[in-house]
Amino acid sequence: MVSFDRLPYIGKLTPFNKHVYVATGFSLWGMSKGMLAGMLLSDLILGVDNPWLKLYDSTRTTPFLTTESLKNNLEVGFHWVGDRLKGLENSSVTNVARGEAKLLTINGNKVAAYRNEQGELHAVSATCTHLGCIVNWNSAEKSWDCPCHGGRYSYDGKVLHGPPVKDLERYKV
Repeated sequence: MVSFDRLPYIGKLTPFNKHVYVATGFSLWGMSKGMLAGMLLSDLILGVDNPWLKLYDSTRTTPFLTTESLKNNLEVGFHWVGDRLKGLENSSVTNVARGEAKLLTINGNKVAAYRNEQGELHAVSATCTHLGCIVNWNSAEKSWDCPCHGGRYSYDGKVLHGPPVKDLERYKV
C-alpha cells in the first residue's frame, strides 16, 4: 500500500489520540521504512524532537485527487464496465482443453474455468469478491488475477493475495 504522496504515514492515529500510533504505506519497502518508523515512533513517544516527524506525520493532509489517481480510477471503471460487455453469448465448458483456462458465460453467469492436465475441470465465479471486476487467467502462475486492484486467486478460487478476503464461488458444471 502506498500513500498519495508516496511517503509512509508514521505517527499518531489522529491528532486527538494520545496513545494510539500508526505506521503504514511502506510501498514494499517494509524493512527500511519499518526501521525508520520504529525510530520516529520511539522519538515521538519519548518526546524527543526529530526533524523527520513532520515529513512523515500520519495526520498530514495529502491531495487525494491527482492526475495519476484519476487515471487509475478511470481505468478500473473501464475494466468494470467493459468486462461485463464481453462474451455475453452462452459458452460451454467443453471448449476448455486440458491445461487451458477460459472465461465463459453460462446461464448468464461469468465463469472462470480451468481444466488441469489430468482433465479435471475447476469452475469458479469470474467476479472478484473485492469490488466485482472480472478476473483474468495468469498462465505463468496458474491463477486468476484481478486487473482492477491486484487480487489473485488459485485456479480453484482460493484467495492467494489481497485485497480480496473471500474466495471465488465454485460452480458445479
